Amino acid sequence: MSAQTVIRSFATHHYGNLISSEKPHFDERAKTWIAQIRTDYPIVLQDDREPERKFIRFISVNQIGQILFDENLKFREKESVSLEDCAKTVQSLLKMWRDRAEQIVVRASADHLVCIPEFRHFFVPIEEVVDSILEHETVSDSELTKNRILKKQNRAMKYVKMLDGLELIHRIEDGYEAGKLFLFLKEDCDKKKLGEDDFKRAILSEVIRKRYSALRDVFEITRFQPTIHINNCIYKPSLEAECPIYMTEESIISNYRELYGRINPCSLTHILRRLKNVEAIDRSEGYYFGTRKLLDSMIAIKNEMPDLSPPTIANHSEASMSL
Repeated sequence: MSAQTVIRSFATHHYGNLISSEKPHFDERAKTWIAQIRTDYPIVLQDDREPERKFIRFISVNQIGQILFDENLKFREKESVSLEDCAKTVQSLLKMWRDRAEQIVVRASADHLVCIPEFRHFFVPIEEVVDSILEHETVSDSELTKNRILKKQNRAMKYVKMLDGLELIHRIEDGYEAGKLFLFLKEDCDKKKLGEDDFKRAILSEVIRKRYSALRDVFEITRFQPTIHINNCIYKPSLEAECPIYMTEESIISNYRELYGRINPCSLTHILRRLKNVEAIDRSEGYYFGTRKLLDSMIAIKNEMPDLSPPTIANHSEASMSL
């Protein structure tokens, strides 16, 4: 048998039937056969309107690691990726895909999410800066920190740095003025004859769309995460299928449990209703699903992104994942 046949057969037997090996090459200097292993990880998707119909999509995980054989095709276990590291790499990439899907959903849905009334009070520090600039054209450093305890001063300045990084505000001597994006959004709202609240929502939408990770990790604004997570539970299967997937509340709870953990049924119902009210999702005959417009936007964003790769894996090879 050829080296390729022997190595492929061994990879499947040793690592499991979801694993396959790429075409091996022989290193003349080291007298070693080297092959990359990969998998097409199956995801079973079900549309609850047709529970008997299941279809499968595959997530391709490339270059999980290397397997090595000597010139007599004897497996060199110590130098090859272990079964444990192989599993860890696949699981790591699946988690990265969950997080990427969440980011895609946030980017596409930001204009709708910002319309949820409960979200607005999280962004009062941002609206304070916007109001000061609208009223006085600038906001000074002293105005940002005056009569605030140190913790709130530090928090206010973190928001300011974030707004500066987005070019929503621009640094001047001893303060800030409107930035390029601030002026662009204001002009766009004025042309459309939209009001001040629409303008503020446009600014907050940019913040959510482009700095969701910072809001979650740096500012620790976690109270709106269940809403983001439920939205992701609805759209992630549709992103994988690239078509709308209809789900019952029970399926959403199951999906949420798999991705994030437990959720209270009353909280779920409340969040689903407010997502529906701002047209972030749709509902028909008891089934929840993503809107066609938002899903198309998410698919376009997904297709523009590079394959996922973890920072480091065994043998210093780089694994990547694509849908």
